[in-house]
Amino acid sequence: MRFMRKHKLTTFIIIIYIAVVIAAYFLFKIFMGSNGLPVYGDRLDGIKEVEITDAQKQKLVADLSASANVVSVSTPHLSGRTYNVTIYVGDIDSLDNAKKLSDIVTKSLDEKQNAFYDVQVFITKKYACTLEATGVVDEDGVFTSNVKVKFKDDLSKDKQVLGFGISPASTKDYNAKDTYEVNVDGEFIIYGFTKDKVGESNCSIKIVRKASADKGVSSTTIDSSTGRSFPIIGYKKKGSANYVWTKDR
Repeated sequence: MRFMRKHKLTTFIIIIYIAVVIAAYFLFKIFMGSNGLPVYGDRLDGIKEVEITDAQKQKLVADLSASANVVSVSTPHLSGRTYNVTIYVGDIDSLDNAKKLSDIVTKSLDEKQNAFYDVQVFITKKYACTLEATGVVDEDGVFTSNVKVKFKDDLSKDKQVLGFGISPASTKDYNAKDTYEVNVDGEFIIYGFTKDKVGESNCSIKIVRKASADKGVSSTTIDSSTGRSFPIIGYKKKGSANYVWTKDR
């Protein structure tokens, strides 16, 4: 302590030096902690012998796309030793039918590849047939202004959608309209219709409008989606024959 009092400047310089060294060490660990070694260490040893080829990936996409339930498939990719496949299914598909698609993924790999790689299958929907309504509501949730009803997705730019329409009638109508305005008082059900290569879907939303001197309390948006079960994710550990699904955990 006596030395520190007599040599304040020297002590300060020493403290700063120690702090800089410690900071430099932590920065080195963050940016160069692996000392130039591969990120996955030796976990990828032997991967060349069981490489998943581009031809295999392309065939898998073709096989999945040929399924009656599939709308589109993203190009499969590897993350370390995990093989990731993303599949988009139709809006009318069921969980059980969707899960069966994982069998096609497993069969696309040979015995050695299935023993080496973990496989992760993402199955999801775009929910192309979802309506949303926007307007001003009162405290009871009744619209007090004109209500704009539209598809939640921009279907005009969705290459997977083969037809769509929106109408106040439940009769199927692919009129290419994507908006509808409720501008009179009453209770209404507005219907949406979409179709893709998998099949046809419909959705609906209930609107209650009652204009009054009370202009409402807030602007809000509600949508027609209910009971969404997707996306689901199946994970199969290397060497295993079965997938564990997120909805089953």
